Amino acid sequence: MLRFFKFLFIILLVLMITLAGLLFVAIESQPLVIANSSQQVDEADSVKALMSQISDSFRNRSERQTIELNAVQLNSLVGFAQRAHQHFNGVVDISAKRTALSASYKLPANPFGQYVNLNINVLPAQGIELEHVKVGGLAIPGSLALSVVTYLADWYTRSDIATQFIAQVENITMMDGVMTVHIQPLDDFLNELNTVKQSMNPIGDEELGLRTAYYLKYLNSLDVAKKSRSQSLAKFIGPVFVKVKERSSYQTAVKENEAAIMALAIFVGHYRFANFVGEVQPVVGKIALPKAPAILAQRVDLNQHFIFSAAIKVLSDQGLSIAVGEFKELMDRGEGGSGYSFVDLSADYAGVKFAQTATEPEKALQLQSLLAGISSETVFFPSISGLPEGFSKIEFKQRFDTIDSPEYLKLINEIHSRVDSLAIHQ
Repeated sequence: MLRFFKFLFIILLVLMITLAGLLFVAIESQPLVIANSSQQVDEADSVKALMSQISDSFRNRSERQTIELNAVQLNSLVGFAQRAHQHFNGVVDISAKRTALSASYKLPANPFGQYVNLNINVLPAQGIELEHVKVGGLAIPGSLALSVVTYLADWYTRSDIATQFIAQVENITMMDGVMTVHIQPLDDFLNELNTVKQSMNPIGDEELGLRTAYYLKYLNSLDVAKKSRSQSLAKFIGPVFVKVKERSSYQTAVKENEAAIMALAIFVGHYRFANFVGEVQPVVGKIALPKAPAILAQRVDLNQHFIFSAAIKVLSDQGLSIAVGEFKELMDRGEGGSGYSFVDLSADYAGVKFAQTATEPEKALQLQSLLAGISSETVFFPSISGLPEGFSKIEFKQRFDTIDSPEYLKLINEIHSRVDSLAIHQ
């Protein structure tokens, strides 16, 4: 027995030394990438063309597709990721020989180093071929890295979905600044992906789904939902939070608030939010929604900005929710867009803050008391008076130069101040 414990101790010691060695090699003291996210996302309007291609590939899922990505689009998306999580920096470079993704992630204080640096090189080839994956000073052959990631994804999903994804790519070609991906018809793959998604519903989601289904059914029964003229979002929030308050204790208040927000997002936002919580529609095969769209400050779009942001906050984190709203406004500066709007941003931030307060245990019950039975928006939505909107890309640059400029941040701080001073956040 003593010999066994000695052997076990040696094995554990070797594993610890190996892990420490890997950390020593992989973690570095300096970042590989220092990127300015405000410059990267300045070209966010270019992403519209990419989104259109992806949308077409889903619509024409029974046909072969060609998707063209350029460095400007990819760097805009990387910049969006950086604004969602400020410890991340990344850059994409496309040449005729390779597409290189380089990134740095700043770690919390530790004895090994401050940064994890990553470099992935994708080669022009039949299918997907990686030249290498480098993590700090540790270089992994591309074929091995791709095989390991594919195996782990298949193992985690208990399927071969990652293997199928790799097989979907027929070939990748490159030229300076542009990468073109040729993809086989997506129909079978998307059907399989949907099957995998349904089989992986975690237990926690089932609980959220049951609560969401209750509130969605209640919203669908309200008289205000049957009116032919658009009604304020407050007239939906007020009655539903009466029910939330009745069903809550200190232990369950956060969960009830989350479910109410998701039900509101599905009912007065967009029914596709139900995809994140399961089968919650009161009548199978029928979408529950009000007869006329809900409004905030007399505008349908502000209701959507608010409730979408609140739902995204429930499903993710605050940084992502705010970055999504900001990136969407940057896209809207381009031709055909509605222009950059600080009014829309105020609705985005108000929605995020609403969900943030609703999911803080020490504030959840108080929020319910303030919202139960309300009919006025002023409890949860700020004044939008004096906030500018409708900037084209040229007009935006003339006034603000870039996001994060002092002039831009002054307006952002004003929005935060208005939202933070609302009654539900005190």
